[in-house]
Order: sequence, then structure tokens, then C-alpha cells
Amino acid sequence: MRTQLTLQALSALSLAALYLPTVAQTTTPDAPAAPIAQATPAPDKLLPLEVTVNGAKMGTWVLIERAGVLYAPKEALEEWRLQLRPGVQGFSYRGSSYLPLAGVPGYNAKIDFSAQAVDLVFSPQSFAATRLAQGITDKPVLSPVLPSVFFNYDLNYTTSALRGAPDSRNLGALTELGVSTRLGVLTHSVVGRNLISSGFAAEPAQWTRLETTFTRDFPEHNHTLRIGDASTRTGLLGRNVYFGGLQYGSNFALTPGFVGQTLPAFTGLSAAPSTVELYVNDVLRQVSSVPTGPFTIDNLPSFSGAGEARVVVRDLLGRETVVSQSFFANPQLLAVGLNDWGVEVGKLRRDLGIRSQNYGPAFFTGTWRRGVHKSLTLEGRTEVSRDIKTFSLGAIAALPGAILGRAAVAGSRAEAIGNGSQWLLGADYTGSDISASLQAQGATEKLRQLGQELTAPPTKLQLAGNASYYHERAGNFGVGFVTQTRYDSPRASTLSASYSTRLPGKANLTVSLSRAVAGDSGTSVGVTLMVPLEKNILATASVDHRSNQTDFYASATQSPAQDGELGWRVLAGRQQDRNRAEGGLFYAGQYARLTGDLSASPDQTALRLGASGGVLWADGRLFASQRVSDSFALVEVAGYPGINVSLGSQLQGRTDAGGVAMMPRLLAYQSNAVRLDASQLPISAELDSIELTTVPAWRSGVKVVFPVRVGRGALLRIVLDDGEAAPAGATVQIDGDKQEFYVARRGEAFLTGLLPTNRITLKWNGQQCVFEAALPAANPDEIARVGPLLCKGVKR
Repeated sequence: MRTQLTLQALSALSLAALYLPTVAQTTTPDAPAAPIAQATPAPDKLLPLEVTVNGAKMGTWVLIERAGVLYAPKEALEEWRLQLRPGVQGFSYRGSSYLPLAGVPGYNAKIDFSAQAVDLVFSPQSFAATRLAQGITDKPVLSPVLPSVFFNYDLNYTTSALRGAPDSRNLGALTELGVSTRLGVLTHSVVGRNLISSGFAAEPAQWTRLETTFTRDFPEHNHTLRIGDASTRTGLLGRNVYFGGLQYGSNFALTPGFVGQTLPAFTGLSAAPSTVELYVNDVLRQVSSVPTGPFTIDNLPSFSGAGEARVVVRDLLGRETVVSQSFFANPQLLAVGLNDWGVEVGKLRRDLGIRSQNYGPAFFTGTWRRGVHKSLTLEGRTEVSRDIKTFSLGAIAALPGAILGRAAVAGSRAEAIGNGSQWLLGADYTGSDISASLQAQGATEKLRQLGQELTAPPTKLQLAGNASYYHERAGNFGVGFVTQTRYDSPRASTLSASYSTRLPGKANLTVSLSRAVAGDSGTSVGVTLMVPLEKNILATASVDHRSNQTDFYASATQSPAQDGELGWRVLAGRQQDRNRAEGGLFYAGQYARLTGDLSASPDQTALRLGASGGVLWADGRLFASQRVSDSFALVEVAGYPGINVSLGSQLQGRTDAGGVAMMPRLLAYQSNAVRLDASQLPISAELDSIELTTVPAWRSGVKVVFPVRVGRGALLRIVLDDGEAAPAGATVQIDGDKQEFYVARRGEAFLTGLLPTNRITLKWNGQQCVFEAALPAANPDEIARVGPLLCKGVKR
């Protein structure tokens, strides 16, 4: 039991007296000798002391000295994180357990009676280990979804003039209509071709449906449901196919900061409270404070590859200990016990983008991945359709030497042609300066997968590998190869090499070489130089030689630093044995992105114009904006137009005449800090905060309202019946307003939210009075001063 005492009540002298030997009673020679008494144990001594443990102050505790041994309450040892040797016994005192400090390894004590303090030192290994773990991220509370409808468009107009042929014109469009509610998001996209068409290749106008999908997220379970058009997920083996139907499975992106991989743990030991710095590949990644004892760091952000970690422990006295440890991590390795799964059922979709409705046979797929060990993740997948059935098993494992290995096998049965099989072996290494990858994949001739035509044989054997080396001064070197053998075509093999380096002035030089050594023959050599200039201008020069043809060009591009600025690009060179020149402008504004390009060659001149943007209907209002591809918000500052609205420090809009702004780029399921520019608000505007946090759902809207108290601010001077100033501390309140204001010195009170005429109540010591206050004409450069105003019926 922890006891807080006033140390002055027990002087250092009385404490020292507890340790003085007991003086024996003396007798005269004539007196009869006293009977010899049996020795009795010394009484327990209570010692209220200021305790320091390994240099850290732990407060005042009552310790007990018994037979020369110092005891401490059990709860003190728990708070100090000390661990006793097995079998250590204590005793009970007034309902509390006391345990001997000598039972803790490395124990040493130094008592300062004059300061009524004790300095305790224990072995660092005797402290319970501290774990700096990745805390479970509390999911932010989802903001209410604002029902809305959005429409996105991409328009592209092209006109070209060919020498010796009529001019041609063409207009294409890509559109998307979306409806967002609390139940989910429904989207419908279509593409339009030849909407305006003329010239020798004129074709009739055509609209084609792309995708129609309803999406509902379940962030509390990290699951997502899609109904409509989607694409299947794959495993180590398999292929993506488009389909129409239902898809349901895990989606860890719904939890911000979720780490689904196994991360390395770094350990160390601190002899006193210390600061721990963690360097990963010589880059400082984290600084933490730890108490005395062993500690483990496993709260790192997600990263991948092999490397060296250096843990620097620096205690209160400046003593430094450095521990180095190798590590390996990869996001493909799931955390132990974590499941990643998905199921799909529906019909295969064919000719996406060409035909609106072309669905094939029904099918079912299921994929399941599980982290069974920190170094092993297993996978299973099945595909079932009317004509083809497949099943595969795979594993991803951390191998010795910081290598990530992959292996998978699959079998298929096609009713029309029989059984087939497939296999895969792969290995990756990612270090601080060297990385390499090697993969081999093969299949029998009768293997068929979901969505694959029965008449199309698979690839018989495919080998691919690459390696790269990075040196801070010399640059980056890379080599690679790929060879492919098919059942219906000859083998094709290609070798490649590349080199890139930094040049003075932040320029970058890249040289690449590739050669086909089997199948089609040929060699390609390319050199590219990129030079960044001032004002976000990037200059590029490139030369490429292949098949007895040399192409070269020089270009310059200026990218806008922010929305609302104009960007441009120019290019000149020779391509495909023809001289060529291009120029373009692009502008990203609050309401759309506009582009214009002009290209010219000896045979053709072409002009391309483009526009991309969106329209949003929400809260009974219509807004124009850039494409609505992310979550969005309506920000309301009623009565205050022209106020800049930012997401953190990034400007995203400005309030309109009604005091409303539309923000088109919010992060779904994360806390978004919506901020107002306080410098643009008048001094009379009163807000509780210029920053509010909102958490929108995926591609959904939220409404963020900044409550502003309307009216003006003024300094009122109030007097009582006797003509003296109203007492400081009295409160005043405007009728119809909940806000209370205090009277300061000289009877003055600053009030906000005032109208031209106001009815005001003053309260003081259970008394109150009511008076009127009229404001003079508004002057934006000064605060109105009104008074004296008479408050009748209130006495001091």
C-alpha cells in the first residue's frame, strides 16, 4: 500500500535512533541479579522514504526494516516493474504484502537519513520487459453520409489534317454517374465514340456501357461487398477476369494504419530510463523513451526487404550503448493468424469497352490466404465454371539469407480436353543496395484457367530474372532476362541492361540496352537525360536506336505548383524517320482540368482539346468541381463568402456567396482536418474552432459546418443606479443567445453577436436588470464602443 506522508513529521534524528543499539539496564553490586531474559527479536522499523530506482524518482513509499533486511510493499515492486527470484517469501503487515528487496537480482541500497531518501539499484535484467508495440488503431468514428449524386466527364476532341486527304474531326467522351447514400455507392460508366465524326474514317456515333457497380464497405469488419461489374482477385497463380455478379471479401484498407504483415522486433537493454533511437539502414526511423530494463521495439511502420537495424540507447547520464541487428520483412507475409480472403460468383464478361452486354458462363471463385507463422503464409484458390475447374495451393516463405520464396501448384480439368497442371517457383531478395528476383513458371498443354478459351494453349515455360546494384556515387546498375516458350509459337528470349546516375545540378542520366537473342532478333539502345530547372521546369533529351532506325527528341515541361496555374510542354525531334514537333497547354482549376495539344509532322497536323471535371448535387445544391474520384465534403461558413478552405495545409476551395465550399479530395475512412483561413475572417466573427475533423466513407460526401455567431462585436460600458460602473464579474447575455459574457474593470463588457438593436440582461448576486443597446453604423476598421448604459434595480 503506497503511503504519502509529511516527512517533516519524522525527523532525521528519530530515524537514525531506530538504528542505534539498545542500551542494557545496569545494576548495583548489592542488588540481586536480574534473571537472564531470552533474547527477543528487534521490532519492525517503518521507514517513510523518498525512493529512487536506478536513477528514476518513484515517489514516497513506506518501507520496513526487519532483522537488517529492507522490505517494500508488493504493489511498489509491481509499479517499479521488478521481478523477484523464484521462491522469495515475504510477510503481511496491516493487510499489505511486503517482499524483501534483496530478493531482486543486483540489489543495492543507499539510505540518506538526512534527506529521508533511499537510492535503490537493481540489475537491468531484473525489470519486466517494455514492449513498444504497434497499438491497435482506434477506428475514427465515421461521419454521417451526405446523400449526393455526382457526374464525372472526360471529353476529347481531335481534328487532323492529312496531306492529300480531307480533314477529319472526332469527339469522344467517358462519363460516370454515381449515387452515394449511407447504404453504399452506386456507379455507372459509359464511353461515347464518334460523337462528332467526319473525314475519310467517319463512323456512326456509339455509346457503350462500361461498368455498373454497387459498393458497400463494412469498416468495422474490414470487408467490402460489390454487386455488379468487377474483376476477380488472383493469387500466386491465376489471371484477372472481368465479370458481372457478387464479390465479397477482406479489405484491410478500410482501417487506416493497419499493418497486415509480420514486422521484425528489435530488442535492447537499458540500465536507467533512456532514450532509444532506431536507425534502419542508417536512416533514423523512430525515437522512443523507455524505462529501466529490457525492451522490445515492434511498432515500426510497414516496410519491405532486408537490412541492418541499429539501436542506440542513451541514458540520463549521457551513456550510450549501440546494438546492431539484421532484419527481413515483406508485405506478402501476413501476420500470424491473419486471414485474407475473398469470394466471387457471377458470369464472365467479354468485350468490355466494345459491347455493353456480353456475359458468358457462370462461375465461382474462392481465395484464402493465412499467416501460419511469421515466416510462412499459405494460400489456396479454386475456380469453378461449367467448362473449367481449377484448384491451386501456394506458399510464401522467408528463406535463409533474407530471401523471399514463392511456390505454387495448380491443377485444372476442362471437360472438352482433359486435365492439366501448372507450377511456379520464385525467389526475391531486397537489400539496402542490392536486389534480385528470379521466377520460373510452367504448364502442361491442357491447362486451362477461368476465362481462357479452350482453343488457346498456355505458355509452356517462362523464365524471368533481374538484378540491380545501387552505389551512392557510382549510380544504379541493372540487368535482366526473360525467355518464353509457347506450345503454338517458337521460343523468344531477351536480355537487357541499364545504368542510371546523378549528374551535377540534380540531372539524371539513364542508359538502357536490350537484345533479343531468340525469336525476333534485334538490338535497342537508348540514352535519356533529364535536367530539372527553376519554376518546376523539367528538360529532357532522349536518343533511341533500334532496327536501323534512330529516334531522338528534346522536350521541356512546366508543371503547375498548385491548382489555378497554367502548365505547358514543348517537344521537337525525329520519330519513325519523320520530323515532329509538339506543344501543349494544361490548366487544372477549381472546376475542371483543361488541355490543348498541337502536333505537326511533314504529313499531318493534329489538334487535340480535352476537358475533365465533375458536377455534384448535394444538400439541395449543385456544384462544379474537378473529377469526384475520392471522398468529398461540403464546408459551410454561413454568411462568409470568399474564405479559403484547406485540407490540412492544402488549399481545396473557397466559400461561395452563400458561405459554402466543396472539397473534392478527402481521404476515406481517415480523419481529415478541414481548416479555415482565419486571416480572411472579420474580427467580429466568433467561431469555436477554425479546424474541424471529419471521417468520410469511400466516394461519399460529408457536411462540415463551422458555426459562426452572427452579428457584430462591441464594447459596452454599463453603470448602475448610483452612477458607478457595474461590478467586475457580473454576467451579461443577449436575449435569444445562449452565450454569456463577463463584465470586466470599469463596467466594460465585450459582446459579440450583436444586432443593430439589442435587449440585454445583466445578472449580479441574484439580481438582474434589462436594458437596451443600439449600435452605431458599422466601421470595419474599429470596434464600436457603446455607453454608458443604465442598469436599473441592481445593487452592489
